[in-house]
Amino acid sequence: RLLEMVRGCKESDRARLEGYVREWRGLSVRFRIYENEAGDCDREVERLRGRKEASATVRRHLDGELEDARRRMDSLMREIELIEQQVDQQHRKDGEIDAEIAEKQQRQRLVRQTRDSLATERDKIRLMVQHFAPKGFQIDSVLE
Repeated sequence: RLLEMVRGCKESDRARLEGYVREWRGLSVRFRIYENEAGDCDREVERLRGRKEASATVRRHLDGELEDARRRMDSLMREIELIEQQVDQQHRKDGEIDAEIAEKQQRQRLVRQTRDSLATERDKIRLMVQHFAPKGFQIDSVLE
């Protein structure tokens, strides 16, 4: 076909025409290479957009998970605070009970000392009564 076109031209235009055709063919090869490359780029961009959308979906899911975890953590922090308050309250109660125990133990010591002192006095009196009572008299019937 090129030969047909060249034959129909003037001799002076023939060289120019062949040069243009060669240039066009060279440009066409480069054009196809770049056109293929542009298609590859388009497909790569679409693939990357798909990955980005998938990434955004995962990120939205993770954002939701993070928010849920924060809510649970806030709830746990409130629960921890409440438990700590209850523990503090129990420590105060323990202190109050310890003070009450110490008070009762002091009273217990005093009561026992008094009781022991009274027992000693009773024993003395029993001996005195035994000493002055007639022989064979059952003093327990009188003292109890």
